[in-house]
Amino acid sequence: MRRIFGMLPLLVLAWALEVNPSGSMELRITATLSFNLFPQAVVVERLPEPQGLLVVYRYSQAEAIFRYHDEDLRRRGWVRVKYEVKKDEWKAEYKKGKAKAKLSVKDKKGRVEVRLKEGD
Repeated sequence: MRRIFGMLPLLVLAWALEVNPSGSMELRITATLSFNLFPQAVVVERLPEPQGLLVVYRYSQAEAIFRYHDEDLRRRGWVRVKYEVKKDEWKAEYKKGKAKAKLSVKDKKGRVEVRLKEGD
């Protein structure tokens, strides 16, 4: 019984993961919010969060990962309405109609945490 409950997070993550026919990995968070994984980095973790997702990459250039996800969201029709840069952290907010999303990228010394959330 413990094995079944231990595998539940993996099953939820597998359900949220879609493979594009082009071969790139697309993560779907909600019906309106999804994004492609950064192809040059190794994904260490993918964890579902309330109204969002956390992806951790092993990579040394966090700004490149932010730019990739920012461009991916804007290509999908999201409009960036806020942008903020602090030391080792990039944040942006987006709108698409009435929907809102937040992107946060943090550099943790070789590990880059990407959080994407829908809503406020």
